[in-house]
Order: sequence, then C-alpha cells, then structure tokens
Amino acid sequence: MDSIHKLINFLLPPITILLLLFFLPSYLIFKTLSYIIRAVRSENVAGKVVLITGASSGIGEHLAYEYARRGARLGLVARREYRLCAVTDKCRQLGSPDVIAIPTDVSNQEDCKRFVGKAVNYFGQLDHLVNNAAIIKLSMFQDIYHKFLNSIQLCSILGDVD
Repeated sequence: MDSIHKLINFLLPPITILLLLFFLPSYLIFKTLSYIIRAVRSENVAGKVVLITGASSGIGEHLAYEYARRGARLGLVARREYRLCAVTDKCRQLGSPDVIAIPTDVSNQEDCKRFVGKAVNYFGQLDHLVNNAAIIKLSMFQDIYHKFLNSIQLCSILGDVD
C-alpha cells in the first residue's frame, strides 16, 4: 500500500501539470470566444414583454431595472405591493415604455395562472418569463418551523413549476 502512495505522489503532480498546460489555454480561448460572440449577438429586448417574479427586491428588482434600461415592457410580480410600486416607478424612470405591477403569491397555483393571464391580456403577448421568486429564512435547520419550511418549498420549488 505504501508503494502505491509513493507512486501516486511521484506521478500525479507532473501529470496534473501537463494536463493543465494542455487543456487550460484551449479552455480559456474557448471561453473568450464564446464571451465575444455572446456580446456581439446579444438579444435586443426593446419592446419585448418580460414578466419577472420576485421583482420587489434583490435580484428580481435589479433584473427589472436592467430590462427597463434596455427598453423592455415589464410585468412585475411580487407579494409586497408597496415595494412593487416603488420598483415600477423606477423602471418607468429608467426607460421602460410600459410597466404593470401584479401583486401575487407564486406559491398559489391559481395566482400563477392569474398573473400570467393578466400579463398576456394586458400586453397581448409574453416574450420572456423570469422565475426569480424565492423565500429565504436564515437560521439553524432545527429552528425552522415545519409550517415555514412548507412555505419555502411552495414558493421556491413549486412556484417555478406551477
């Protein structure tokens, strides 16, 4: 067993270095070229309809701002209506031609159907759907209540499926 460890300790470092020297430059070239191609061929979202869940804070809020800067028409969905109205106003200021706020709980399947239907009825189409809604509870696992854990699962997992 000791001889196997000595052999591995002797052979593995040079083999690893040779593999890195061979694969790393080609990988970096591939990643650079794919970045350039994506930058040149990025999608123009001006005038397209984007529906964003979880848009009242965090990543969803900043996605809404970015889409607004690019001229997309936005449907913003979240539970907190007062925060959603503030995000809606800022999106209008940033250049979105049309923004609607739809206060909804994505953990409810009927509400999911309702907000998608409302967006399609209002805009006449739906080009992008960004499923961003989630609930976070920061605590020790044993301190999480069963009821709260169920709401996390309904929103974060089943909310995307519904």
